[in-house]
Amino acid sequence: MSIAPSLMTVTSRITAQAASPEHPANGVERGFVDLQDVVLAAHRLDALAARWPERKLLNVAVLRALLLLVQREPGQAEEGFDAWAIAAAVGTVIGRKWATGDTRDEISAKVRDQWQRLTSQTWPKKEEGIHQHFRDSGLNLVPTLSREEGGGQGNPTRYRFRLQHLPESDAGGTEQDEVGTVASAVSGRAPEQDVPGRDARVTYICEDVEDASWLARSFAQGFQLAGWRRLALRSAFILGILTVALMALLIPLTVVTTRSPGDIANAVFSAVVFGYAFWSTLGTLLMLHRWRIALAPWWMQSVDDDRLVEWRCPPRHADKSIKAVRYAARCPLCGGKVVACSGGMRHSWRIVGRCEEAPAAHVFAFDHVLREGNRLL
Repeated sequence: MSIAPSLMTVTSRITAQAASPEHPANGVERGFVDLQDVVLAAHRLDALAARWPERKLLNVAVLRALLLLVQREPGQAEEGFDAWAIAAAVGTVIGRKWATGDTRDEISAKVRDQWQRLTSQTWPKKEEGIHQHFRDSGLNLVPTLSREEGGGQGNPTRYRFRLQHLPESDAGGTEQDEVGTVASAVSGRAPEQDVPGRDARVTYICEDVEDASWLARSFAQGFQLAGWRRLALRSAFILGILTVALMALLIPLTVVTTRSPGDIANAVFSAVVFGYAFWSTLGTLLMLHRWRIALAPWWMQSVDDDRLVEWRCPPRHADKSIKAVRYAARCPLCGGKVVACSGGMRHSWRIVGRCEEAPAAHVFAFDHVLREGNRLL
């Protein structure tokens, strides 16, 4: 079902607004192109939200309802829509009536509750991927959500959809374009001449970690390296290293105090087991300070072993943290999904992008800073 307004409808609304002297000025100029940008942005975001694993949640339905209203009435996006309009649009999104039989106050409370969940839980996890998607699509604007509290019966709370310029931390197109230009000059070909085959390239999108366990959830949301969290992580490292060191000391002590081959073998076995347990649990986190990104340990992993841990720090990011992430792209060869994962024996100590349809044949390099990669196989 197409929910974008027709060109004639959009044009008529723009003409009416342009002729209205009392139309307020705002952060986005209300010309023909800009209103088209609003519709296009809402349509793109709705298409993204329709593919989220959380798409069946009510707070995502509220977001898609707002996007539906924005596509129908783009000129109203800046002023916002009231809770009753959004509740009615939710019924269109989910295919059944929602909040029917409730009073206006009850409907308003339900929309407010779902909006709070959207802006505090779902949106922060998706925001980075949304920004990158819009940037990679050639748009220098990204959507933002806001709520303006009303006061009284005649001034209801309104939920707004706005466009703003990409933050400087996300608008890395200039630097990446310069790098791509240099690489193209060295290789003797223009970036736009890349075709599926040996010179195929992929662009990775950072996705939030889905269905994280309770232990990994703090890293999925970003483990801030400050305060008690930093102290707790450091204590875990120190305790683990001391335990492995003490177990390793048992080997020479056992050799000195006893000649029994069985006792020596037990000491060696114990040291190996504790060392492996420490490395598999915390070893990859120790590598982050040097490599900045690594495979997530087993207790963070999914069934597909495609979760990574990334060290984030200024100036690329606002603060210092360790975040569990997942990078994915579209395969230019077959259209399948490429995910960043272990390089295996052939690409040891590397993270590569493997196509889910042909994981052994369609393999790409992975650069978590530029978020792109050339074909390796």
